[in-house]
Amino acid sequence: MSWSDSENYKSTKAANYKALFFLCIFLCCLVLKFCDGTILMPGVRRVTVSLDVPEQLTVPLFTVSYHSKKCKQSRRDGNFKKYYIDDSNVRSVEPEREEGTRIYSVTVPVEKGWYCDWKLSNIDFKLRYKRNIDIMKGIDETISERITFVFDDHYPRATNGLFEVRHGRSKEIIEEFYPVKTIKPSLGNMINLSFSGRESFLIYRLDNDVESVLFRLELHITEIIERKLPTPKAKETDKDEYVKLTYPDGSVEYDNPFPDFERLQKITRDLKK
Repeated sequence: MSWSDSENYKSTKAANYKALFFLCIFLCCLVLKFCDGTILMPGVRRVTVSLDVPEQLTVPLFTVSYHSKKCKQSRRDGNFKKYYIDDSNVRSVEPEREEGTRIYSVTVPVEKGWYCDWKLSNIDFKLRYKRNIDIMKGIDETISERITFVFDDHYPRATNGLFEVRHGRSKEIIEEFYPVKTIKPSLGNMINLSFSGRESFLIYRLDNDVESVLFRLELHITEIIERKLPTPKAKETDKDEYVKLTYPDGSVEYDNPFPDFERLQKITRDLKK
C-alpha cells in the first residue's frame, strides 16, 4: 500500500469511528427518551404540575421521583440484617413557561413502565428569593421552602410525616407566605432570610386520577417578621435569653420561635384598612 493510500485509509477509518460515535450518542438519547415513556407509550396518562412564580422569587427546577415495587434496593438495619425497599429514580426537570404568564409547568408520565415498571411518586420544587431584590440587603444567606406533591404511598425525601389530602382531577392550591429575617447573635449577628407560612412543611397527597395541579402563592414581601435568637451568656433575668419575634406592626413576642400565622393574617388585614 502506497503512502497516499495508507493516509486515505486512515482518514476513512477515522471518519467511520466519528460517525459511529455520533450514532451511539443519538441512540443513547433515544433510549433516554424511551425511558420517559414519551415515545414508546404515547397514550400513557400524564400529570401537569404548575407554579405561579412571584416576581421576587427565582424559577425553580422541579424534582420528579419515580418508585418501583418490582426493582428493589438492599439496606441493613441496626443489627446488620439485610432488608429491601422499593427502588427509586429521581431527576430534575426544567419547567416551561406558559406564554404571557409567570406560570411554569412540567408534564410527566404517571407510568414510565419498562422492566422496573416505574410509577410516579412525587414532584417537588423549592421557593427561593432572588438575590437582587430590595429585601436582600444585609442578608447573609437564604433558606428555601420546599413544596411537595405526592402521588403514591411513598414518603418524600423531606417530610414531617404529615400530608394534606387534596381531591379532584384539577386542583388550584393557594398559600400565603411572609419573609422572616433571623438574626443569630451567636454567629456575629449573621442574618438569614426564610419563609413563614401556615405550616413548616407543605406536602399534598393527590388523588390517583389527578391531571393537573396549579400552586399559587401570595408573598407578603413588605410584611417582614424579625426573629432574634438568644444572645450567648445572657442573664436569666435578661430578655435576650429568649427568642424575640417582632411582627410587621411592631408588636413583640418572646420565647416562641415560630411566627403565629393567624396573627400575621390579622396584621395584614389591619394594614390594608
